[in-house]
Order: sequence, then C-alpha cells, then structure tokens
Amino acid sequence: MKRNRKILLILLLTMVCGSSVAQNTDRIDFVVRHVSRKAAVKHASFSVCVHNISKDSTIYSRNDDMAMVPAAINKLFTTAAAYSRLGPRFNFENYLYYSGSIDSKGTLQGDLIVTGTGDPFFCSDRFPHTDSTFHRMLESIRKKGIRRVNGHVYADTSIFVGDNINPTWRWSDIGNYFGSGAYGLNYNENSVDVHFRAGRRVGDPAVITSTHPDIPIVNHVVTGPRDTVFDVCFYGAPYENGRVCRGVVPLGTADTHFRASLPNPAYQMAKDFTAYLDSRGVKVSGEPSVHFTMPTHYKKLHVDTAFNLFMNAALTTQTNNNLAAESLFKLMGYLRDGHGNYESGRKFMYEYFNELGLDGTEINMVDGSGLSRDNHVTAYFVCQFLDAVARQPFFPDFARAMGISEKIPEYDIIPEVSDDCSLKIKSGVMTGVRNFVGYFTNEDDQMFSFAIMCNNYDCDDATMNRLIKDIIEEIIRL
Repeated sequence: MKRNRKILLILLLTMVCGSSVAQNTDRIDFVVRHVSRKAAVKHASFSVCVHNISKDSTIYSRNDDMAMVPAAINKLFTTAAAYSRLGPRFNFENYLYYSGSIDSKGTLQGDLIVTGTGDPFFCSDRFPHTDSTFHRMLESIRKKGIRRVNGHVYADTSIFVGDNINPTWRWSDIGNYFGSGAYGLNYNENSVDVHFRAGRRVGDPAVITSTHPDIPIVNHVVTGPRDTVFDVCFYGAPYENGRVCRGVVPLGTADTHFRASLPNPAYQMAKDFTAYLDSRGVKVSGEPSVHFTMPTHYKKLHVDTAFNLFMNAALTTQTNNNLAAESLFKLMGYLRDGHGNYESGRKFMYEYFNELGLDGTEINMVDGSGLSRDNHVTAYFVCQFLDAVARQPFFPDFARAMGISEKIPEYDIIPEVSDDCSLKIKSGVMTGVRNFVGYFTNEDDQMFSFAIMCNNYDCDDATMNRLIKDIIEEIIRL
C-alpha cells in the first residue's frame, strides 16, 4: 500500500509539473500570437523557439524553420568556434623582426618588420596595454643597440589574404569604423576619429576640427536644427585615398566625433611607427611600406602579447565589435588550411557545426560578425547551437563573455529575474532586424535556450523592442 501511495505521489507531482510547463508555454503562445497580430509585424518575418536544454526538448516554436537575417547573433557562432579551436588561454601575438645586420655604430643595415597575426586590438588607443605598443617595440630596439635604421619599416600582412571586407557588405557600412574589415595587421581598430563643430546657422556646413590619423576627408555634413539627431555616415573602400562623409550635426554642437574606417591600416601603422621612432632618436632612412608576403631572412626582436581569448570574446559579443569577430573568423580559416580569408573561415565554421551534430542546411554564414545580410539562420538552429555549446567544457567562459545578465541600456529589453535565476542575452540588430537569443536558468536549475527573431517589421525599433520584451518576460516564467 505504501509503495502504491509513493507511486501515486510521483505521478501527481509529474502531472503538476507538466501542467505548470504547459500553462507557461500556453502563456508564451498567447503573447507570441498577440505580437504577431500587431500591424508592425503583419508583413514581417517573425520566428520564436524555446528549448529545454536540461530535458533536450523543444517546448515552444513558431516559424522556427524560417530563414532569418541573424545580424550580430553570428558573433556567438564565431566566438564558440574560437574557444573550441584555439582554447581559452589563446592570445594573439604580434612580432617585431629585423633583417640584415647591426654595425658597430648601432646602425641596422636592413629593415624593421612588424608582423601581424590578425590581432583586432593591435595599437588600439582605447586600452592602456595596447596604447603603449610602440613604446614596448622601441624599448626592444634600444636594448638591441639599434640607434639608426638604414632601411625601412615594413608592415607584414601575409597571414590574411584576399578581400579585407566581405564582398556582400553594404556600401553605406564599409566607410564607417564598424565596417572596416579585418587585415593581417590591424591598427588602432582600423578607425579614424573625426571631430565636427556645427556651423552658425541651420544649413551651414559643419566643420571638421580634427582628424586622427590625418587622412583626406571630403566633407558634406551640414548643420541641422537643435533637435536633429546626430547622423554622420562615411563612404569609401579599402585602400582608397580618404573618405567622403555626409550627414547632419545639430546646431549648437561645439564638438562631437564619429569614426570612419581607416583605408590602409598596415601602411598607416608603418608610417606612424616610423615617425614615432624618428621623434625618439631612432632615424629610419627609408619610406614605410607593406609586405603582403613575409620576407625569408629575418630575426625576432620582440613579441607583443595581446588580449586573451576571453577578452576578445567579451569585446566581440558585449560591444558588438565586428573587427574582433572577423579577425577570429579569418584566423580560424588560416589555422584550417593556411589561407586566412572568408572562404576558409566559412569552411571551418561548417566543419565545426558538423562536429556539434548540427544541420548545416539551416544556416548560411558568410562572415564572422553578421554585418552581411546574406547571412541566414533559423531560430531552431540557434537553439540547437546554444544547447550544444552549453555541453562544451568552455561553456562557463563562453557564457561569461556574453556578459549580459542585466539590462541593456540601449534596448531596455531585459526584465529583472530573481536571485535564483540567471539570464544571458545576445542581441543582433540592424535596420529592420531585431533578434534576441540566449540562455535562461529557472529556480529549479533547468536551463533553457531561446531565440526570438524578427526581420522587416513596420515600426520603430523601440516599439519592436517592447514587443519582444513581452515574450522574454513570459519565457523567464518557465
């Protein structure tokens, strides 16, 4: 009798738990259908998938087999693959070599060669460690006894080949810093800092007050009314001589800045390093230049260690750094077959998806960052991917690199969760695209993955964010 009562109790608890999950998924379905009936979503592609990782089951889906533009969701694929291929302790390393010989007077009868490994933050002025890279290279030159260089400073970009930007990126993106692309040797995040001052009257040209590095810029930015939204866009391709900018700066603006993409990062680095050495007493006789193939005879002078993989992944996913994602994407291609380009990176990614047991026909991945609108993925694939990654040994680092467990100020999309729960969300947004995917762990320690993806909606971004937030609030009740 006692045994029968125990069995009955277990059955009752199972029914209650099952009923609770069913009620929660009913609520999710109710909200999703409510959102899908909105005029803003009437003509949109709208897809939702929720998966219980702990029980390996899909508990809710709507249009989860629909191909969607993922935008920055691609960065999750790229960083997970990087953890798998490179390991969590990986660091980019940049090298300073010299060729020739050093005579008794301290003159190098040869060249200095700075070799990049695709490090996205080489010489970035945003971080103390990277901002002092030139100083560390100078110190190694002095320790070697070099006081003069009877040769050149060369930038070696040979680790990556082919297109620096993806051919499918938009013209309106590639002139801006976020569309700079990844080079074998990147420099100061391949960006140009341009400062503007508004004119005296509405319609007057806005004035460029400074540019760093100093490159030619054709300025068509004008002064708008005081309540105008700042809007400046740069145009130009890699290796072009300068940039063109158009847009509006509000009346009364004394100083504001925007970032353009740097046309030739490797050459700019060689040029700036040559000037840096000269200003500190090491004269270089020759003009700076770029090597697209590594010279055969050289000696190592200095190794500069950059951020570890966790920091790269965190900057990639948390700040949506396209350059970091593209650098990892191409580096994995290089490690696969010796060709650091988009095609080899793409091949590596599909091999990685296959290793995870995922169906590669549900994704079209052409770049590492998601900047291309030729990228497509289903919400079901996203959840399957997140599930597979959750079972990998590097998952704790991967989840920490996502880093979003509280509100994202620019979207105001993340609801509060109780202390017994956790929520990690990655956004993927661009014009007409609002995607939010991630992990949720409830009070019973059950982990869920979810993907909410909307393309081509007919409303402002803030309205779409609110609609998606309603769905997320139901998911965290599971």
